[in-house]
Amino acid sequence: MIGWVKKAAYGGAVVAAGLAGYMLYESQWLRYREEDLAVPGLPAGLSGLRILHLSDIHAGTPSLNMRTLAKAVRVSEGRGYDVAVVSGDITDGGPAAQKCLEALSVLRPRLGVFMVPGNHEYGLSKNPLVRANGFFLDGLPGYLRDETVRLTAPSGTDFLLSGADYVTRGFGLLQSRQANGDDADLFSILLTHRPPAPADPLLDVFPLVFAGHTHGGQIRLPTPFGLVALHRRSLPCTEGVHRLGKSTVVISRGIGTTFVPFRLLTRPEAIVFTLVPGEPR
Repeated sequence: MIGWVKKAAYGGAVVAAGLAGYMLYESQWLRYREEDLAVPGLPAGLSGLRILHLSDIHAGTPSLNMRTLAKAVRVSEGRGYDVAVVSGDITDGGPAAQKCLEALSVLRPRLGVFMVPGNHEYGLSKNPLVRANGFFLDGLPGYLRDETVRLTAPSGTDFLLSGADYVTRGFGLLQSRQANGDDADLFSILLTHRPPAPADPLLDVFPLVFAGHTHGGQIRLPTPFGLVALHRRSLPCTEGVHRLGKSTVVISRGIGTTFVPFRLLTRPEAIVFTLVPGEPR
């Protein structure tokens, strides 16, 4: 009996170690892909616009996240995208913050690299370095906190790219849209960290939204009822492209991990989307 228990314990330990090793490997097993993104109401001049979407780099903890970011930067070089967007949780602070920005500076899209703060930019701990992280990023070109930039696609068609601050949830953007009617007819893209809820008023203003925050669940367990996400499971959507209200919402699995350096059935990703007209709902 004792021998059987020892064998079972040993077998369980081997399985657990193997699973941990695989999850560590998957956390760095970057998936790069290119795909068309159908957007209802897309102006003809924006058809063919290419957008690189990255999210949740979490540079700093654990350090393996920077390795995955380096892969994403390397594999996306020379892909001919027009703009790059990073939807928050860029860095968790420390020396890796500057290294992360240096890595992102290698990207050379035609219209620039744009990013927004996530909850980790404001800090989840009492560490002052983490709490100050978002303010460290203030003033950087392309860092948007309830701000909007006007960009011109290769076709000559202008469009707006807005970045929502994590704390205000984009309330400032709604106010500025009401105050500035000059650009009301331009197609508007929203970059935000947390995916909007189905009843979010932002969905009435922005026909295209790029978000992150969920890590795709980070660790997903197969069950008889489908895959169950352990990370951000309270959110209605954890990854992929969704139609919410009047908007097309893209939720990235992200680059890095938090809490544990593991992923299961949700590989990190970097995606270049090519915008194409979509059918109305």
